[in-house]
Amino acid sequence: MRKFWSKLAVVLGKRVGLVAAVGLLITGILGFGVTKLEFATGQDSYLNASDQVAKDNVAYQDLFGGQIMIVLFTMDDGHTVDELATPANREVLEAAKAELEANPHVLTVVSPIDALQFSQNLLLRTPDDPTEDMATFDLGTATQSIASQAVSWATASDQEAGPAALRADDFATTVDRLLPFADAPDAPNDGRTLDNADWVDVLLYGNDGEIRKPLLSSFFDDTHAQMIVRLKGNASIEDEGAGAVAVKEAFADRQIEGGSTLVTGAPVLLKDINDYLRGGILSLGAIAVAIMIIILLVFFDVRWRLLPLAVVLIGVLWAFGLAGYLGIPLSVVTIAGLPVMLGVGVDYAIQMHARVEEEVVIDRASHPIQETARNLGPALLVVTFDAVFAFAALRFAKVPMIRDFGMLLVIGIAVICLNSIVQPLAILGAREFRSPTKGRDFREGPLGRLVVWLGDLPTWSAVPIMVASVLIFAGGLAVEGKLTLQTDPIQWVNQSSQNRKDVATLERRTDASSELGIYITADDADLLLPQVEWKATGADGAPCLTGAFPDAPTYSTAEGCYTEAEAATMATADESVRWLENFTTDALTRYDEKLLVGSSILSPLADLTDLEGASNVVPPVGLVSASYRAAPDSIRTLTVTEDRKAENLLFITKPGDLEERAVMIDDMRERFATSEGPDAAQPPEGVSATPSGLAVVGVGLLQNLESNRVELTYLSIFLVFAFLTVRLKSIVRSLLSLVPVLIAVGMASLVAFAFSLKLSPMTAVGGPLVIAVCTEFTSLILLRFLEERERGFSPRAAAEITAARTGRAFIVSGMTAVAGVAVIATSSLPLLRDFGIIVAMNVIVALLAALVMLPPVMIWAEERGWVSRGMIPPEKLGDKSRDEVTPTENLVPGAPDISGEIDPNVSI
Repeated sequence: MRKFWSKLAVVLGKRVGLVAAVGLLITGILGFGVTKLEFATGQDSYLNASDQVAKDNVAYQDLFGGQIMIVLFTMDDGHTVDELATPANREVLEAAKAELEANPHVLTVVSPIDALQFSQNLLLRTPDDPTEDMATFDLGTATQSIASQAVSWATASDQEAGPAALRADDFATTVDRLLPFADAPDAPNDGRTLDNADWVDVLLYGNDGEIRKPLLSSFFDDTHAQMIVRLKGNASIEDEGAGAVAVKEAFADRQIEGGSTLVTGAPVLLKDINDYLRGGILSLGAIAVAIMIIILLVFFDVRWRLLPLAVVLIGVLWAFGLAGYLGIPLSVVTIAGLPVMLGVGVDYAIQMHARVEEEVVIDRASHPIQETARNLGPALLVVTFDAVFAFAALRFAKVPMIRDFGMLLVIGIAVICLNSIVQPLAILGAREFRSPTKGRDFREGPLGRLVVWLGDLPTWSAVPIMVASVLIFAGGLAVEGKLTLQTDPIQWVNQSSQNRKDVATLERRTDASSELGIYITADDADLLLPQVEWKATGADGAPCLTGAFPDAPTYSTAEGCYTEAEAATMATADESVRWLENFTTDALTRYDEKLLVGSSILSPLADLTDLEGASNVVPPVGLVSASYRAAPDSIRTLTVTEDRKAENLLFITKPGDLEERAVMIDDMRERFATSEGPDAAQPPEGVSATPSGLAVVGVGLLQNLESNRVELTYLSIFLVFAFLTVRLKSIVRSLLSLVPVLIAVGMASLVAFAFSLKLSPMTAVGGPLVIAVCTEFTSLILLRFLEERERGFSPRAAAEITAARTGRAFIVSGMTAVAGVAVIATSSLPLLRDFGIIVAMNVIVALLAALVMLPPVMIWAEERGWVSRGMIPPEKLGDKSRDEVTPTENLVPGAPDISGEIDPNVSI
């Protein structure tokens, strides 16, 4: 292998023009791959296609559309939400709705006017003909309306004296409020229109003066109402973003009288993230490059000191080009790969550059490029595989975007290493042959002295250091399970953006945050909403429906009523209706701190008959079916599929973190599978209920993150340990490389626990990253120590020479590594910013541990013969204490000398 590396160095130096041409060709080909990069901020970045949550969400969006945008209407002082029904405001809302419904990215729009219209339809239409208003409206016909039939059914079913009296009194009050709008010779029928403020008052407010319960999903209170814009389901992030923009634009120049509008929702936040990915990746990279230029110019005292940066930039371009060809998407996690690869990868080129000048300036080697290649080349391969195995652990993550990040780093580090070996050897080889470097001895420079001082702990400290590393690692392991993640998704986005402020405004004004959908499906539509003709009475005038609360209705089979088959169908569907109402009511009570309001196609009638102090009587399915037919098209689209085989129960959730929602959703799933006991909520036979929607997707992400976040770090350590054990042919040498790693990993957890820090979900990738950076330094230090031992120096002298000669490169590359990670802390996204801060601190700890604690441990172990055993022939070991020139052997016949003959007796 020594001959291979020597010949490679000579060939590259002689063929620098060819190397440059091939490099340009590769750069052009891989550079084109960058144009194939795709940005991913959708569900496929957070969930696996095989995850049940992902499958459920795809099914939910197929049935009821995608994300929702909210248009919040806030009335000014002295104005109330009933004014949204004025002609001027209706014109604004209806124009905006028409514009949005014509947009190809929008599925349906439910405005406050739709809710009022639905309420009106229930009062003016009968179950016999739910699609047309009654021809006349008087005391007799009013009692035949869908709403009145539901109230009458509840009154008849509630046999307890107290509740029955309450219902009778409430119904009488309702009749009194309706009488002024009954048909009369001198009363025009247009009194029952939304143009009439008194009629709107009847529709919107209950007999207690509060917003009617059926309308709470559209009217939060007297001064706040919302329009729901449901976007097309399973759309791309670009299409979803276009839909969000369309909603914003629809209200950009439209204002309501007496109030203001605010447009917000999850789609605009996702669009913000997507837009940031497209521009943020370049800004982060530019900041990292700027910082590295300063570091190299100020601290890296070599000729052509910016060469390592040029080399790593080419390598990074290759890495992202390969990612484009391989289809690795850029997500909120993989975007961090650019500054990370810049910071970590530039170390390889720095080490190569520094070693070439070391051989020329200090050793005055006859063949410095050969000497550099055969000594540092294999070492760089070792540290590259260290990083590859550390990052490979991320491929076992449960979150797709973290697996993609691991793959991106594996590819990136591999191509950067290749480029960092080939390009510097070619460029510097040609340079040194034509114009050898004549620099000064840098061993006594400030950086070299600093590294020698850092590693100058006494040998006896080795045992306490090793014990401390084990204790710190064990302590970190003990508290790891007690650390908490920042699980409020709102806290992950740019907190100063207008869209984030709009979400905060929505939460503050309405206590609404996100959506939780429960989609209910059945193989047969008759199990949910059978299309059976409504019949109130038979030919003999007897009611077709009988029964008492809490029993189900009994459908008469007398002449003129339902057939036995129809009666059986409706009785079966009634079971589903009762289950839906009972679950909805129970959920709003059971999870009252997490759910604000729930609505379904059943809600308008069920909430209409919900009277405080009375029993919870569920309307019969025949009336629910009539109510569905009376609903505006937008409400039908939002709540029931056209084939009636699926219904949507939509809960609006209150602000809260994902952990709290996870508990609720897990409890719901468990209750759906439970058939007995107080917590039972199993749907009727043939019917299934599945939680989905944005809230469930977020919970799925959290569960994937937490499922093996800790294991990824320890798997990374194990993989690196296994590789080093095989490559270095010794468990001892492998463990020596990991001592600083154990300290860094354990300390990170202990600090987070001590200060009660909430970790970003991206910290799942932080552990392997720290391990990769730390083992890179420890492996280079250990291998250089062995090289100096082979030159005949004593253990302490070998450690000091290693520190003095490589100190400059280690400090500079350490600063670039920290800068590469720390630059992520400049991101406007807290998700990235917190990751950059925490991981940068961990990298600093890891590097200090490598420079301070590894040298005394190496010396202690080598004094017992453990480090060099099996790697260096015993006859080459010595106890020299002065750094001396070592002649370099020319292993390539015909290769020219650069510095002439070296006097082996001269020490420097």
